[in-house]
Amino acid sequence: MDEIPIGDVCYEDFALLLSTFYPDPVFPNDRTVEKLLEMGRRFLDPFVIKVTEQLYLISNNSLIENEKMLWLADEYGMSKLLEKCVRRINTVEKAKKLKKSKEYKTLSDATKLKVYERLMNFI
Repeated sequence: MDEIPIGDVCYEDFALLLSTFYPDPVFPNDRTVEKLLEMGRRFLDPFVIKVTEQLYLISNNSLIENEKMLWLADEYGMSKLLEKCVRRINTVEKAKKLKKSKEYKTLSDATKLKVYERLMNFI
């Protein structure tokens, strides 16, 4: 494919994607992360996904719930971040919270299995 059609992407979203590498890189934050990952995948920009994963691997300041972060990691193939999120499920209460979340229904079977195996470690 020589060109990727922009189609229904709004100017602000496309500008957000471009701002990750031009002119002065802007890093993802809790407000922009989901849209950046979506744009990165749509426009075949693996850099956005890699930067996001690295940023959230080292960050402890995110206000994104673990259930949402787990879903983002699963959805966008951020395996190290996925492992970090699974490790955070360290009580039955946290597992129940995940099970009740809207994100749980959309997790891949492979991720659900990782969560199940994690539960087996502390039951």
